[in-house]
Amino acid sequence: MRCPRCGFENANAVTFCAYCGTYLQTSTPYTQPQGDFTIPTSSPMEYSAPTSQSYGMQSELFSNQRIFPSRPRITVFRVIRSILYFIATFIAAFGLIGVFNGLFGTDNRAEGLAIFFAIGLLVAGVVIFLSMRHRVPQLRLAHFIWGILGVTVGWFMALVLAFALGANPNLSIGLIFLLYGVVLAAASLW
Repeated sequence: MRCPRCGFENANAVTFCAYCGTYLQTSTPYTQPQGDFTIPTSSPMEYSAPTSQSYGMQSELFSNQRIFPSRPRITVFRVIRSILYFIATFIAAFGLIGVFNGLFGTDNRAEGLAIFFAIGLLVAGVVIFLSMRHRVPQLRLAHFIWGILGVTVGWFMALVLAFALGANPNLSIGLIFLLYGVVLAAASLW
């Protein structure tokens, strides 16, 4: 008897296909002596489904359904991370304004460019947040807190070092705030 699913030629007396295990309907019941049964050559763990596209009524029923990935739940931790991300984006934008002031001075044209690029940074931050909002955070709460504390301690040490070395205050402080905001935003999304 030929299997309707995989096309394997089975003995006429078998109820199930020896290759794929499909139930074979027989019109007359037939009992075969115990010694005539064939033992399958492959173990059940080695089974691989044939590449046929027609798997019967059940697969047709589910074939039109799409599988959507589940979105992460909104939790207090996710809300805190989101708020911290936007605070960090504002810190980076103000740091960018400070860098522009340190590099180009404080005339109207430089201030206009600084504000323009700071607004661009804020818009880019919103776009990045919207594209990554359904991403599952990789850091657990304890790792997140240690990361934020590490970034903040590094920011404070960089400020102390900048004042101790007597560098250009607008440029160095602006750069420190810019880097702190970027790293803090990255840690918030991580």
